[in-house]
Amino acid sequence: MISFQSQITSGNSSVVEHDLAKVGVASSNLVSRSIFLILLLFTSLFSSDKFFIKHSYCVDGLKKIDASLFAKSIKKDFLILDLPKNRASYSVTSLKITSKFKKNGINITDLSGGTVVFKNCKLPIDTKYIKKVLVKKFKKRYPNIKIQNIYISSPSSLSPNLSFYRIEDIKLQPNAYRKSKGTFSISLKKGKRKKKIYLKFSIDATIGVFKANYNLRNGKILQKDDYIATRVRFDKLRNGTITNALQKSYIVKGYIRKDAILDFSHFRVKKDMLKGQFIKAILEEGNLVLEVDAHLLKDANIGDIVRIKTVSGKSMSAKIISLKTAKILE
Repeated sequence: MISFQSQITSGNSSVVEHDLAKVGVASSNLVSRSIFLILLLFTSLFSSDKFFIKHSYCVDGLKKIDASLFAKSIKKDFLILDLPKNRASYSVTSLKITSKFKKNGINITDLSGGTVVFKNCKLPIDTKYIKKVLVKKFKKRYPNIKIQNIYISSPSSLSPNLSFYRIEDIKLQPNAYRKSKGTFSISLKKGKRKKKIYLKFSIDATIGVFKANYNLRNGKILQKDDYIATRVRFDKLRNGTITNALQKSYIVKGYIRKDAILDFSHFRVKKDMLKGQFIKAILEEGNLVLEVDAHLLKDANIGDIVRIKTVSGKSMSAKIISLKTAKILE
């Protein structure tokens, strides 16, 4: 009985051991295969450099293009092509470049789209002077602007021959002052020859503005403690934002929330004389001068021509000549 059980047990044991051995071999092979694939992957990743060809390259001052321009870590450099003289940009097919790498036994990935452009990115004109002029123009428009830097670029390649031209004038259109990025023109002259080019600018700056210190309601005459000065990035500046000193004659229109950046649309300007104010209206006929009591039909400043209404109910035009007097024109 015991012998029988022992045989059965030992028999089962050998079968189980045999099956486990199979599993062990399979698992071992699977692990080994995974490790092999991982090692193969890492070997392929690190055994050689990955080189790429882009669509465009800046080659200021270069007379020839070597392989190291595309593959900086290349072990042995070689010539790709010679660049023509006095060209702002030069284009070649990417095949001309890949064929040189293939000839030297090096694989390179073409991401250029078929054409590679070599261009002179450095502007052939006095950018320092241009920046000074732009800073001066923006500070004249916005006295409290603080400019950290101005970046200048060209929307297209410029001829190196422009370095022989003198800058005559730099112009910005009125709407260019409202944005942190824009286009401006430069007039150039060399002897009797004149050229006009267009460049792009980008400004990194902050500008002083004002924000409401409290909730401000319609009809309130603005007081000094109603607002506080602050600064914002120039690229966040909106059309109409008040950047200069606020006037005491501002009257709130509508409703302004606390911390809102103040702009001209929030206010109307209080005039010298308000609608309904009584004045002396003078009528001159030869040597005869008549005075009648009247009131204004709308707000007015000294020198304005407005409609007035006499106490008898007659409406007429008059010119405001002082805070208390108007001259009848009819």
